[in-house]
Amino acid sequence: MKQEKINYKEIMDLGFDEVPCNNNVYFNLYGYQYCIITLDLTERIYLDWAKETQLCEMVRIDNKKTGNVKKRVPIKNLEHLKEIVYFFSYK
Repeated sequence: MKQEKINYKEIMDLGFDEVPCNNNVYFNLYGYQYCIITLDLTERIYLDWAKETQLCEMVRIDNKKTGNVKKRVPIKNLEHLKEIVYFFSYK
C-alpha cells in the first residue's frame, strides 16, 4: 500500500497538537526544529504525523506510563485519516 502525503494545514485542521522539541542535530540536518505532531484517539491509540515525510500512522501503545509501541498502521491518505478521526470522535 502506497501512502499519500498529507499537508500540515489539513492535519492541524483535524485537531492535531504540535509539541516543539529542541534538538540541534535535527535542526542542523533539516533546517527547522523537531516537533511531535499527534492526535490522541483513546488512552492507548493515537495518530502520529511526521513533518519530514508528511505521512501519518495510527499507533497503539501498551499504556501511557511506558509508552511501548505495540502496533503501527499506516494511514493511506487524507480521506482515510478523516474516516479514522471521525470514527473515534465523540461529537
